[in-house]
Amino acid sequence: MGGIDVLEITKKYGTPVYVYDADKITAQYKRLINAFTDVNVKIRYACKALTNQNILTILKNLGSGLDTVSIEEVQLGLKAGYSPDEIIFTPNGVSIAEINEALALGVNINIDNISILEQFGNIHGGKAPICIRLNPHIMAGGNYQISTGHIDSKFG
Repeated sequence: MGGIDVLEITKKYGTPVYVYDADKITAQYKRLINAFTDVNVKIRYACKALTNQNILTILKNLGSGLDTVSIEEVQLGLKAGYSPDEIIFTPNGVSIAEINEALALGVNINIDNISILEQFGNIHGGKAPICIRLNPHIMAGGNYQISTGHIDSKFG
C-alpha cells in the first residue's frame, strides 16, 4: 500500500474500511494499455464494478472511458470529469425515459432490447445515434454457467 501502514489506517478510521492504492491502479491501467500497443484501443472502465468518485477521477485522468448501466453512473462519470462522448450507457431493464435522459446528456447509448429499440425509433425517428448490442446465440467457452452469447444469456 505504498508504504502506508494499514493498521494505522484502521486505528484512524476504524473498521471496516476500504483502502485503494492509486499507484497500483495506475500501474495496472498502464499495464493493460501497454498490452495493446499495436492496436487502436480505448479502455472503458465498467463503472458498476466500483463507483468511488476518486477512483473514477484517477481513471479519467489516465485516459479511460466509462461504461455505465444506470443514469446515476452516467451522472457520476460526468461529475468525475468525463465528457459525454467518453461515456457509454449500456442499460439493462430500464425505462425509455432513463434512456432519453442519458441521450439528453449526450452520452453514447447501447440498446439491447427490441422493445426499447422500437420505442426509441418511434420517438427519435432515426435522428439520434445509438449502438445496438446483439446476442449472437453462439455458445463459447467451456462452462455454460459463465458463457455469454448463447441463447439463454442476457449478455451478448
